[in-house]
Amino acid sequence: MPEENIFDNLQKLYFTLDRNFNKLFATCQTEEQRDQLRAAYVNARDNFWEARNLAFQENDPLVKGLTEELRAAQKQIEKFLRNLQDIVETLKVITAAVHFSSSLITLGGSR
Repeated sequence: MPEENIFDNLQKLYFTLDRNFNKLFATCQTEEQRDQLRAAYVNARDNFWEARNLAFQENDPLVKGLTEELRAAQKQIEKFLRNLQDIVETLKVITAAVHFSSSLITLGGSR
């Protein structure tokens, strides 16, 4: 694995959402968007806490692929946060990143 391990990536996602939650929430235009953000935040938090107790097989091709997808989504989130113009696209990327992290948790728990 490159510079960061799986746990670092899960932590980075959660901390990014935690630090920027109010900014993201204020940008949401509908209750559905706010609900989507809340759900993503809670799932990212839960994944981070659960990951602390898991062992990941970082050489597994599926784990590597999901980790790379999570890294790419994290970069997109950071880019969107610099200029929050499209909350719909931002929420799509956040939801995808949380999905990747949830998949990693599932793999870590099943190994």
